[in-house]
Amino acid sequence: MGFAAKAPDFLQGVIAGLREMGTALRAFRPDLLVLQSAHWVTTFPWYATCQVRHRGVCVADEAPDLIPGIAYDRPGAPEFAGGLIDRLAAAGLPAGRNDSPHYAWDYGTCVPLQYLDPEAGLPVVTLSTCLAADLQECMTVGRIVREAAEASGKRVVFIASTAFAHLLVRGPATQPPAAHQAADRRLLDHLRGGDVAAARAEFESYARTVHAEMGGRPLATFLGTLDGGPAGRQVGATYGSYGQSSGSGNISLAVWPIAA
Repeated sequence: MGFAAKAPDFLQGVIAGLREMGTALRAFRPDLLVLQSAHWVTTFPWYATCQVRHRGVCVADEAPDLIPGIAYDRPGAPEFAGGLIDRLAAAGLPAGRNDSPHYAWDYGTCVPLQYLDPEAGLPVVTLSTCLAADLQECMTVGRIVREAAEASGKRVVFIASTAFAHLLVRGPATQPPAAHQAADRRLLDHLRGGDVAAARAEFESYARTVHAEMGGRPLATFLGTLDGGPAGRQVGATYGSYGQSSGSGNISLAVWPIAA
């Protein structure tokens, strides 16, 4: 997916969905993006990027022959990132600053952003996926991201860069098992209908059933950023088509609040 012209046919609908969702995202006129990637993995603390500018070349360490290098140059949002880290620490969660000038983005960060924001104009803060955190902690982190956004007065879009079903096998064209696709559809139906409470109630069982990527951690953070009430407070939509990649299920989904 790093290079649309080289991507297989079964992923073209996923790429088209990213582009379509990017158009909707930019129409929201956000001040910044907070992106959690399933491919930036930290063991014990949570980290957020605090660089003023993100510049570098992304190489996929899992498959450097497929993504040997994508250059990126995007603004950061260090003030927001620092405030988010402070809020995580105040909640008793281990959190730290990533302000290394040598840090390079992972492909779970770089690839979707090139489709969502092709002009690279929106400031970006990236958030790690913490292995020591369970799903409830991830939801708590999502709530803290929302609170940080509300306190800042900025229009913030949170992005979970992750697959849904994720029982990986060799063979890029292999689809997820039928039961995993059905579970994905049920979760997507809840979120398209804005029923975040139902999605949260079923999420741990769902994540186990489909072997969700990184145990479902980025999706759990995403759920935590949303109002946890029943349907009617937010609405969702999917973009493009559901596509497979080595047994994983992938589609673009957005959920946003309904104005009172």
